[in-house]
Amino acid sequence: MKKVFILSVISLFTFAATSCKDNDDFQQITDVYAQKIDSVKIPMDTMALGVTQELKVYSTFTKGCEGIYSYDYNYTNDSVRTVANYAYKTNDVCSNETYVDGSRINFQPVKTGTYNFKFFAGKDAAGANVFLERKVVVE
Repeated sequence: MKKVFILSVISLFTFAATSCKDNDDFQQITDVYAQKIDSVKIPMDTMALGVTQELKVYSTFTKGCEGIYSYDYNYTNDSVRTVANYAYKTNDVCSNETYVDGSRINFQPVKTGTYNFKFFAGKDAAGANVFLERKVVVE
């Protein structure tokens, strides 16, 4: 009985030691940040109330270590929408190649008027945010 107990304790400690082992073989996200939007596709610049349209926003990423994480869609006020793509960076090795990926955003206005979309396009030399601006008229 004593040997079974000792073997059980040794097995338990061995299992605990191996299950706590830090495994660095998998990629890990090391950073998430706003990525500048390079281009925007808005199918209709004039639309009817109650219609939904899909806006597409594209950003450029480095192959091997970056990708689209999410997007942020903020209502600044009734008619202004601010959009940003968020990227992730991993601990993988980055290549010299890039690729374009993006987000799809469903826009369904709730009232008529002109909606001003501001898409994050990076920062200027002074560090201020720069935006691509597009307008959509809802009738």
